[in-house]
Amino acid sequence: MGSFFHTITEENKLTLNKPPGADVVYYSELNDWFTSNAFRSFSLKYVVNRCIYYKVGNKEHAVNEGNFLLACQQPDVNAYFDSKKTVKSICIDICPATVAEAFTVMTTQNNPDFDNYLAGYFKTPEFFEAVYPVGAATFSNKLNDLVTAVSSGQAHELVDKEWFLDLVEKIIFHEYGNYLALNGIRSVKPETRKEILRRLTIARRYMNDDFIHIDEINQVAAYCNMSEFHFFRSFKQAFGISPYQYLLNKRLGLAKELVLAGCLSITDIASHCNFPDVFTFSKAFKRQFGVAPSRFSGINGPE
Repeated sequence: MGSFFHTITEENKLTLNKPPGADVVYYSELNDWFTSNAFRSFSLKYVVNRCIYYKVGNKEHAVNEGNFLLACQQPDVNAYFDSKKTVKSICIDICPATVAEAFTVMTTQNNPDFDNYLAGYFKTPEFFEAVYPVGAATFSNKLNDLVTAVSSGQAHELVDKEWFLDLVEKIIFHEYGNYLALNGIRSVKPETRKEILRRLTIARRYMNDDFIHIDEINQVAAYCNMSEFHFFRSFKQAFGISPYQYLLNKRLGLAKELVLAGCLSITDIASHCNFPDVFTFSKAFKRQFGVAPSRFSGINGPE
């Protein structure tokens, strides 16, 4: 199979050869599917529309439209769906040699030392399977461009060896944060660490999406089904910052944008960003940026 791109249809879904250890993009349009060899290679599963289910051990991942799942090679992983409407998806299989080559390139470019990361993360059950919205990935534009190329019939021209290497480099950076977070969580069992990180990932996504309206940390803990104490401790272990400081940074980041825009008064910005009063806001802003918000726009604005 010499091509880097293949289309799977109802007619060829049971006969198309999908060897492990190959760099291949598979685009499928199917109404039903079942396989017990879903993770035959290191792969990225991207659902263009509808939903596909993946079962790893006792854990089921529902990958909905616009989301993706990264998967480390392992046996006995089921993938399945049954839909009256056509399910469109993209599976990107990546061979180990391409992953190793990407690590080599990144190391020679004076990037962080990935030796232990490569040896202990991509080849063992330590790998963290999680579902992400495509917009949360550093390679979101790459996936969106791929969908556009598929729609226009130009995917064969887009996908080549260099395309794969660039994608893998972006995946390595994406997963490096998970690797550090897993190692930061103080639990002996890998599955326990992974489950904690899954919940923390849900919590952080909630904080990113709704930080203005979150009043107390216990709201976030309850959202990801953790006790407040366990959530606070685990969040700091995994991400190196307390959940309170994380929320504060998000609010101050938005406040900075609003101050520079000059559309609202300082009092209105404080209220909009969910600070209890303008004094608390000004104090936090000055601590973060070294200058009061009332002076910030003048210092950083056009001369």
